[in-house]
Amino acid sequence: MTAEEIIQQILSKQPEVSRDQILKNLETAKNKTAGLIAEETLLRLIAARYGIETIQRRAIRKLPISHLVAGLNDVTVTGRVIVVYPPRAFSGERSGKVANLMIGDKDATIRVVLWNDKVDLVESGELKTGQVVRFSHGYTRKDWKGKVELHLGGKSQIEVEPKNVKADKYPSIGKFATKINEITAAHDNIHLAGTVKAVFPPSKFTKSDMSTGTVMRLTLADETGEIPIVIWNEKAEELEKTVKINANLQLANAKVKENGSGELEVHVNSYTYVEVSERLDL
Repeated sequence: MTAEEIIQQILSKQPEVSRDQILKNLETAKNKTAGLIAEETLLRLIAARYGIETIQRRAIRKLPISHLVAGLNDVTVTGRVIVVYPPRAFSGERSGKVANLMIGDKDATIRVVLWNDKVDLVESGELKTGQVVRFSHGYTRKDWKGKVELHLGGKSQIEVEPKNVKADKYPSIGKFATKINEITAAHDNIHLAGTVKAVFPPSKFTKSDMSTGTVMRLTLADETGEIPIVIWNEKAEELEKTVKINANLQLANAKVKENGSGELEVHVNSYTYVEVSERLDL
């Protein structure tokens, strides 16, 4: 369906809407997406706002992550899995399960949300960090922070290491790590990879609700420098058993904070992905 055909479909079903209004909305959408999204796609989104479902909706093939905007349907994206977060179940009026991933291509990263049966690939271990994966027939939404996410539901498809995709076109996961000497207080969620240079014993403290918490500290280094890592509660209890000096450590969704002396630290909590290994391919 051409751009003109979509405009005519809007005009025929919404006679109170003028062509000038449609073109003005189109121009606004083009400015917001920096001209990266085809006019036909933007017009379909405009039509949807008027409750009109356009005909011949086609899958968007080989769309780079940096081109994604909220409100797209039937999206196909390929990227390397940077992080796999543990699945969780939910209940209420509708019950099910959900798992979150972070994927990246050469230009950008995006969170991928898997629903219900799609979570099986994570639970079985078939889908994991480091793989190149193609996600087909997904849809995009904004998260609570306004960032675009890719969602995979019942009609979506997931192909792990697809045969017709060259994996070497997708950067290794280390490419997405922030170098320690580039960390600033302005960073929010960061991805770090490095070697553990020192580990300090965990200690207990009393929380505001009078329950007991755990905190653990270590020093992480890469080729550019070192930084203190502060690990809280269940993550501290988990890493106490696994992290050792000279181990390779990867963190995703970690927080940067200043301590009382004005020095930067990286904080790890229950929302941080942590991977400890003997060797990390950077």
